[in-house]
Amino acid sequence: MAKKVNINWGLLLVLQIFFGAITGGVMRILKGHIVSGILYIITGGFFAIGWIVDIISLIVNKDYKWLWAN
Repeated sequence: MAKKVNINWGLLLVLQIFFGAITGGVMRILKGHIVSGILYIITGGFFAIGWIVDIISLIVNKDYKWLWAN
């Protein structure tokens, strides 16, 4: 089950825009998805497609929650 990570939305959005692969990967690892987090960092945010999806998700939902819905 995904964990709740409380981080300021604005800060998370700025970090995602400028450091997308690292921020997205770390958030995945913090939420308990270690393998996908490591792959996300190694592949540069799943070849930038995941990076763009994460930015849109943060703008629309103000969280990564849709990505980890059961």
